[in-house]
Amino acid sequence: MTVLPIGDRIFEVGASHPERQLFDCLMPTPHGTTYNAYLIEGSEKTALIDAVDPLKTDVLMNNLKEAGVEKIDYLISLHTEQDHSGSNAAVLNRFPMAQVVGSEKVREMLATHLNFDPDKVRVVKEGERLSLGDKTLQFTLIPFAHWPDNTMVWLEEDRILFSSDLFGSHYATPKAFATSSAEQRVAAKAYYAEIMMPFRQQITRYTARVRQLNPRLIAPAHGPVWYNPDLILSRYEKWTGDGVKKLVTIPYVSMHDSTRLMVERLAVKLSAQGLSIICRDLGQQPDSLSLETGHFIMDLVDAAAVILATPTVLGGPHPNMAYAALIANAVRPKARFMALIGSFGWATQVEKVMESLTGNIKAERLPSVLAKGLPTEDDWSRLDALAADLGARIRGLPNLIE
Repeated sequence: MTVLPIGDRIFEVGASHPERQLFDCLMPTPHGTTYNAYLIEGSEKTALIDAVDPLKTDVLMNNLKEAGVEKIDYLISLHTEQDHSGSNAAVLNRFPMAQVVGSEKVREMLATHLNFDPDKVRVVKEGERLSLGDKTLQFTLIPFAHWPDNTMVWLEEDRILFSSDLFGSHYATPKAFATSSAEQRVAAKAYYAEIMMPFRQQITRYTARVRQLNPRLIAPAHGPVWYNPDLILSRYEKWTGDGVKKLVTIPYVSMHDSTRLMVERLAVKLSAQGLSIICRDLGQQPDSLSLETGHFIMDLVDAAAVILATPTVLGGPHPNMAYAALIANAVRPKARFMALIGSFGWATQVEKVMESLTGNIKAERLPSVLAKGLPTEDDWSRLDALAADLGARIRGLPNLIE
């Protein structure tokens, strides 16, 4: 990644990582990611906002050399997770006079995660300003977007918001600015689903504050800069709102086709009522679990209902379904309805286990349909009744969105 100008004496000097296919050993990143670091040269002082993942330290250091940087006065840490602070030591080694700047929570967490001496951090408070001469940085605390230490910086004279992880995307590109391509939009939605959705209430407030700020550019910590902030703000307003789509997402696992047959029957019956149905097979291929769970979590951004479909394995759900349920529980979706279907061989405790795995999901629970072995006529009747009931409930929701 080369030095990319985004404003007057403002440069993106971070690193692209297009070959990274999984983030946090959890999230599929089919377009890779970037670790953005922003260099701001004022008339008197120079600041570097964030560093990069330790895997890409050499890229950052080469970019700073390419940019002709002879001094850095402030290394501003907006978030202490290692993909943004892991190369701090290298920066400070080359620029030993640089002062680390961050919030009180950043100070605390730099000590926790990097063993950095907290006495060497200049603490800034909410609303505090830092002058670079003819450029002024103002700090805004945005805890739990998505860690307790996240901070935004507003460059007043240029009206650029450096938003930390907020409004980011795992999307590697050699270009500085985002496009309005469908691929870019999907990457931003997947990022929101996996990282920001668990904190929807906080993100709603932060998005409203940024809307009032009316930035000219939004420069996040991952992915390209939003040259038209409305592209991402309007989507966040939609994603964080209470509205849902006439969408039902059905993650499933089927070992001997009983559960698959039930999923197919339910999907047909729901589709006939004008609903959109997405089925995610978590066990088709060796990599289906991570990839399809990632897609399922993105479905949950605006799905009205989720149907978990699983066979019974040793009394409980299939491990792949347990994994997907745990992640869905963690992201706290706004789905209105939820149900469980599946099959078992001779006995099952799947309802009890799945209930314990999904306690954070506040959706209304509809009756389960569990078939012993191959579905019988009675099972089909119960499944059809579930489809009819769910369809009517979704169509009657007052806040449906397109």
